[in-house]
Amino acid sequence: MTLKAALQIKKKELISLVGGGGKTTLMFALGRELAGWGKGIILTTTTKIWKPSSFLPHLFLSDQWVDLKKAALKNLFSFPFIILAQKELTNGKLQGLNPEWVDELFLLDEVSWIIVEADGAAGRSLKAPKQGEPVIPQKTTLLIPVVGIDILNVPLEEEYVFRAQIASRILGVREGSVLNPPMIGKLLLEIVKDCPSHSRFIPFINKVDVEAGVEKARKLAQTWEIYNKKKVSKVILGQAQKDPPVVEVYDPLSANFISSFFP
Repeated sequence: MTLKAALQIKKKELISLVGGGGKTTLMFALGRELAGWGKGIILTTTTKIWKPSSFLPHLFLSDQWVDLKKAALKNLFSFPFIILAQKELTNGKLQGLNPEWVDELFLLDEVSWIIVEADGAAGRSLKAPKQGEPVIPQKTTLLIPVVGIDILNVPLEEEYVFRAQIASRILGVREGSVLNPPMIGKLLLEIVKDCPSHSRFIPFINKVDVEAGVEKARKLAQTWEIYNKKKVSKVILGQAQKDPPVVEVYDPLSANFISSFFP
């Protein structure tokens, strides 16, 4: 099953990725896949991402909205997708766009899909949000909270969880406590509590290719059902770095796991 099919992506979408555990990898995997279906694809961030060495011809930088818009319209159909950012920082990361700019880009007729990394997790598989995070464009149509299943059963420490001190306060447990599915589910819901009310909401549990990853991810997927039945239409179990990126899809309504190993 493709990401497009699993996520039921429509002809025009603004897709925001939040959380941790492989957002950038998933963004590029989704961009490459959608490029096989149509034109007018933008990849960007409202925070910071590492400069992609493999797609430098696709990258356009400007901290001026008018110039960035012109660059987008000029190059949108010259590449499978383009990458937009304001500037390259001294640490090698790209400074993302204002969320209002992303919303304006989405209104352009020439744009079919925008995929935006709207959160930062410093490479961890799970995070807790500080005030003002994540930075989700208001016109987001599909919100994908991402978590790496390798976070299950590890200690709630900064080595594994970004902003562990905030996480312990949200969960009401001590730092060092072992992370279980309800705790992870609660943190993920905290990340998306202020998401646009009109957006669809599909979690992506990543890294299920680790040992016993699928079994662990199934437990976490069922926790999402408990915590947020009305908002979660499905949960994707996947491996963003591999093919196929989708391994199973969990349907909360039927409580069934559907194997993705078909077209």
